[in-house]
Amino acid sequence: MRAFLGWFMVALSGFFVIAAISDLVSGTSGEAGPGVVAGMAVFFAIVGVLGYRLAISKTPQSIAQSPEQRILALAKQLQGRVTLAEVVLHCQLEVEQARSLLKELVRKGLAELHLSDQGDEVFMFGGFAPETKETAKDPLD
Repeated sequence: MRAFLGWFMVALSGFFVIAAISDLVSGTSGEAGPGVVAGMAVFFAIVGVLGYRLAISKTPQSIAQSPEQRILALAKQLQGRVTLAEVVLHCQLEVEQARSLLKELVRKGLAELHLSDQGDEVFMFGGFAPETKETAKDPLD
């Protein structure tokens, strides 16, 4: 949505800048006068530049995320269970890189490796499973 709005601003302001320059060149600025038309051209040029910056900007969430953070965000979205194929697709990682990162997360204790009935590897992130928080108990009990 953010990119669409930015490109819309660029297109709309581009139209007004061209119209203003056309009026200035042809001398048909009407009652507004050339100063007002030139001011509008500058204003819409600035709006166009800001729209362009908005269109190409990345969301703060996607700027500094490491591959591990993207995997964890996907696991959270999928309620704590992800497959290798899901990680490759949604996190834009190569297969071997995704496999290596998932195994590293298992090694660090953030995930557990399970096998589905079909033999597929499913990585379980217990911290994101809904039942994990519901069944939590005080460690001193």
